[in-house]
Amino acid sequence: MKIIPKHFYTGGLLTILYLGLFIFYQRNIPTQELLIALPFVAIIYFFLFNVGNPAVQIHLEETGWMNKQKSLLFPILLWFILIIYVGIHHESPFKGSGSLLPFLFVFPVLYYQAHSRTNIGRIDYLILLLFIVPLTLINFEGDTTLPVKGNGFGSMFKISWALMMVYAFGQIRKIKDIGFYPIFKSSFLGIALISWISFLGFVYVIAWTFGFVNPHPFEEIMRDGFAKSVLEIMRIWIGTAIFEELFFRGLLQNMLAQQINQSGAWKSYWKYGIVIILFLSALTAYALAIELIWFPILIALALFTAAYFLEKKQVQAVGTYTALAIISMIFGLAHYHKGSIIFVGLAAVAGWAYGYTYLKTKNVFYAALVHSLVNFSEFFFQLHDIK
Repeated sequence: MKIIPKHFYTGGLLTILYLGLFIFYQRNIPTQELLIALPFVAIIYFFLFNVGNPAVQIHLEETGWMNKQKSLLFPILLWFILIIYVGIHHESPFKGSGSLLPFLFVFPVLYYQAHSRTNIGRIDYLILLLFIVPLTLINFEGDTTLPVKGNGFGSMFKISWALMMVYAFGQIRKIKDIGFYPIFKSSFLGIALISWISFLGFVYVIAWTFGFVNPHPFEEIMRDGFAKSVLEIMRIWIGTAIFEELFFRGLLQNMLAQQINQSGAWKSYWKYGIVIILFLSALTAYALAIELIWFPILIALALFTAAYFLEKKQVQAVGTYTALAIISMIFGLAHYHKGSIIFVGLAAVAGWAYGYTYLKTKNVFYAALVHSLVNFSEFFFQLHDIK
């Protein structure tokens, strides 16, 4: 009998790789802090690279770990690991709203164990929002970065969010094609790189038009060196990209595409979607820069027009591109907080690039790779100059 089932091999090897990178990049921190953080990095990254793997999910079901009683063990274990990490650093995770965390971790699991579902419905979006929104409002006491006061390897708290989304909606709710697991295919990497380069080309045209091209883009990269650049991409991947791509692409876009496909009425979703998105785009532009109201509207019309013709040609399953256009625009509008209507429009196009990568690979990790490369490539532009 094998001690480690083969389904865990890829995730295990990636975990070892990340441990090596962690030791390399954190070699200057105190030895005690390094030794404290290492086992937590190993555990949380092993979960990160394995929990969403379909083969692992099947293995857990076949070995009896997914019955109603045992299914609560994983969220409880995640919470327990988190409070130990905070407690080791002499801080309390039970102050204020942080005490609600164990309830939020088990809530979606308990609901879906009690109410099994097949088709995607409104209740699924509600449960997702009831899980996500309170977590964004929780003031969790203590520094959960890996290592504490470090950089580049994420937050135990935020990674736990992502793991619980994958577990609750993938393993328990059994939503198909979330794609939160590592897989190595040269064709997938090619799609990701083409999406990144295509988006950069589009942004360069816009930047040249509005005058925010950086005339000396490589100065900072040359000064910081290759190793720091790699660390920055890793920081973006685990700190921002993997979470946002799981939420927007692996769940929202995926769920909406399945729902539209189940209904068979993609034109209705397209019509209602474009009307609502155009209204929200105009409202956002009015709040940020009324003179540029045409920009997000033009972006929305372009994305929805592309989606319409792709749906008509039935390039992929019905609803795929309608969902892509809707979620891409929602993703863009969610960047309202940046204070720039140009940024909102560019973020919507970026959302299309990420979503296109996801639907072609059915893998969140490749969408997150494009997201990381796009964010890292901001040095090509002077984004602080745009309205």
